[in-house]
Amino acid sequence: MIIKLTKQSDNKTYDITQMVESVDWSGSTESVARTADITIINAPYDKNISSLPRPATGDFISLTEEKEQFFGRVYGIEKTSEIGTVTVNCIDNLQYLLKSKWNYNFKNKTAEAIAAQVLADVQFPVHTLAPTGINIKSMLCQGETIYDIIMQAYTIAHKVNQKLYMCLLENNKLSVVEKGMIVTNYKLSEGLNITKSSFTESTESIINKVKIYDDKGNQVGEVTDEESIKQYGLFQELYTVEEGVNQNTAANLMLTHPEQTLSIEAIGDMNCLSGYGVTVEDSVTGMKGLYWIKSDKHSFKDGVHTMELELSFKNLMDEKESQGES
Repeated sequence: MIIKLTKQSDNKTYDITQMVESVDWSGSTESVARTADITIINAPYDKNISSLPRPATGDFISLTEEKEQFFGRVYGIEKTSEIGTVTVNCIDNLQYLLKSKWNYNFKNKTAEAIAAQVLADVQFPVHTLAPTGINIKSMLCQGETIYDIIMQAYTIAHKVNQKLYMCLLENNKLSVVEKGMIVTNYKLSEGLNITKSSFTESTESIINKVKIYDDKGNQVGEVTDEESIKQYGLFQELYTVEEGVNQNTAANLMLTHPEQTLSIEAIGDMNCLSGYGVTVEDSVTGMKGLYWIKSDKHSFKDGVHTMELELSFKNLMDEKESQGES
């Protein structure tokens, strides 16, 4: 892996690979912005290292493995001692969409049109925006982040077409894509690339009954998962009807089963990223089939690439509810 530093002070780019001891590169479907923690050797008496420029907050770091995998800004630095290591914390440009808050009152726009408008307002480059063709009559946003606004709009579309969407960076430009991409020609398997695995199950997030109400507070329907209620007890949620959205479809999308998570440590593969599906065959946990990456952490040290993956049994979208929508 090649690690490069672009200094704000002189706008020059330097190859600092030889002074890097290790790299942790990670992301998740919930936090969205990818991060990189880079451990740099702090050796003031080694001329090969001391002659290289030091990262400072505001500088840029890029990681390249065949192609550029990460480009982000330094936001934190931790120095352990005069001679030892320095940890440089970086985050990619999606942070700006997570930090910038705006007010909007959209009328008769599609999710892709809403995304295009807010991204233009913050001058964030766009690669592609998944088309939905679904008109959103109104959507009120007050003090919402740009990311949340985009995902609120696509959540409304999701309730109509049941498609899943996610944000990612492609060449430092934002794309909203349909979630469901699979790591092709690749399998995680014990004895091949898995070094450790574990399985957990939790009923904490179960919803097995949804009562449906109109905008006046009158109950107009409900959906239930009787088998789940019988096995785990009643966990109820409420849903208010939305214009243009089938109430039973939307309510059924809210039903959830026990959350099952498969955690895997394995030989690293750069294609195993949050939001993607991956085939698993693991006799230790008894898991076999297609699973979805909730979070990933790729570590590089001494020429060895390893990864830690948290896998979900269900392909889920980072749904965001708006303050007012129809």
